[in-house]
Amino acid sequence: MSIKAEFETALKEFVTTLQGYISSEDGQWTIKGFIDVYKNVYTISSDTKIISKILEIHIFPKLLELSEKHGYKLGNLCITPVI
Repeated sequence: MSIKAEFETALKEFVTTLQGYISSEDGQWTIKGFIDVYKNVYTISSDTKIISKILEIHIFPKLLELSEKHGYKLGNLCITPVI
């Protein structure tokens, strides 16, 4: 199996686990909003830029786990195998 095919398989398997990480059993998001330094709570809007940034921050540790598990190194623009 090629490196590209191995990565594709690992990524597809990884994606199936994300819903359990970012949402509760009843389908609610695990992150509900923002808290500022004054302890004011702000709910998340439906703005796609905000949602994508939250997902990026929330999922990044899982991407690191995926890369370490399969011997990949996270780069600035792509994930490359460590040789």
